Amino acid sequence: MATPEVISLVVDKIVQTFGGDVDLFTAWLARSKLEQELAILASEERNLRGTNSQSNVTFNAELTALLEAQAAKQAEIDAL
Repeated sequence: MATPEVISLVVDKIVQTFGGDVDLFTAWLARSKLEQELAILASEERNLRGTNSQSNVTFNAELTALLEAQAAKQAEIDAL
């Protein structure tokens, strides 16, 4: 667990970086989380495209679902 000194340094860096703007920091955290979720979906898409053993119907259905999920996640990010 972090020591009080380390926690204080981290908080000071956050305050310095975001100028004490809590809303900006909160928005950054939300966007970072959504971007991480989008990266996971993109990774799943790359993995699916790398799989050659599936039927075309199964592949197309899974790919469509992943692309729709990515588009929805990107829309969430863009709405911030």
